[in-house]
Amino acid sequence: MKINYTSLNSSLEINKRQIQMSIAPKTSKEDAKYKYRIDPIVSVSIAQNLILQNNRLDKAIRILAQDVILNEMTYLSDKESEIEEIVVNFWKNNINELYKQLQEFYSYGFGASEIIFDEKTGLPIELYQIPAETLFINQESHKDSETGEITYSYYAIQKIDGKPDVKMKLSRYEYDEEDADLPTCFWLGGGKTSEFYEIPYWLPAFNSISAKVALDELNAKKINEGNLMSGILVIRRPPAFEGQKEETKKDLEDQMTDAGTGILVMDLESFNAEIPLEVQYVPISEQNYSYLSELADRCDEDILACFSIPKVRLMIDDVTESMNSQKSNTIYEIYTKSLENEQLPFEIEINKFNRKFFEYEGVVDIETPIFSDKKDVEVSSILNLFNNGILTLGETIKAVSVYYPKLQLEYNDANPLFNERFYGGRLLGLTNYSNSDINEANEVISWLQS
Repeated sequence: MKINYTSLNSSLEINKRQIQMSIAPKTSKEDAKYKYRIDPIVSVSIAQNLILQNNRLDKAIRILAQDVILNEMTYLSDKESEIEEIVVNFWKNNINELYKQLQEFYSYGFGASEIIFDEKTGLPIELYQIPAETLFINQESHKDSETGEITYSYYAIQKIDGKPDVKMKLSRYEYDEEDADLPTCFWLGGGKTSEFYEIPYWLPAFNSISAKVALDELNAKKINEGNLMSGILVIRRPPAFEGQKEETKKDLEDQMTDAGTGILVMDLESFNAEIPLEVQYVPISEQNYSYLSELADRCDEDILACFSIPKVRLMIDDVTESMNSQKSNTIYEIYTKSLENEQLPFEIEINKFNRKFFEYEGVVDIETPIFSDKKDVEVSSILNLFNNGILTLGETIKAVSVYYPKLQLEYNDANPLFNERFYGGRLLGLTNYSNSDINEANEVISWLQS
């Protein structure tokens, strides 16, 4: 006997086939208007559908983009440059557009922004993030009439329904004078898998993502249909009198409608008047509930694993630790190292951008976020070094100020006590200092100890 199973979520198989079809062939295709069009590895519309239906995936994308790019940028240069202040202000003013661009990169494998230039200076002044769903890459070939050599140039094409297509240069390439009037696009994506697109980080967890979407739909359907009964009480009795039949039927329908989360009472009429009254309770147990609940948790963990995000970063604290445990701090330390590696390709792109458009040779370093647990531990370590006479008072102030940049601590740099070491708050060595210097140092020490 052949048993046919009903799909839990038919759209799951459809999405899966669409993704497999988009990855299997080459990512370029013929287009009526554009001869050699190169599309993303995974369709943006398919990716959008999955992300919008899976809140854990959407949150993981936003968190990783925040932790990678929404931090202070430091600029390292061998020589002073007048343009550095302009560069610093440019990225500071456009960090939100870069953040949106990075979200699209983690969602679809690429992200882009249009660069707006100052008409007078010719320098970039603004970035405008371009929705990924409107973009693709087009390759154009050029044949030299004398040598017969064929060269290729690449453009970002923005297609918006009802509007003319916009052709843009990519900031990573050089173009001929004939393209001078085209807008310029700052493109993130490509390098490992293809020249323009990356495989989205979440793709290895596609089955888990789709399964979680299906489970959410199943729960919603279950609630909408009121199928949350704990059990059924079946009463089988002799036939009712003629006048009771319609009334009994109506009572049964009302009870089934109102069953909700309680016990459904089924009043059944026997065909044989001699059969005695029979009462039976049938419990409804969700035998698959524990499996489905564990499956949902595993699906969420698979998504976070794709982005190397620890659960504690999403404020999910399901691990019991002893008071002396440093497990959370260790997890944050590993995550921070991962973020440093994650920032490298974007730092390279920003440095290329600065060299090309600002002629700035300095190197940009994006700092990593400081998480509260890690901050407390590191500040405590600094204060322990100070209290044990290893760091001077001045070195301690500078080290602690890194963690509290907005806190203005006023003190006199010329105070000689800031070059001295202390043990348990007491000065080591000579004490022939003025009372004003000693009082100022004590005030700072009191602040540190607090």
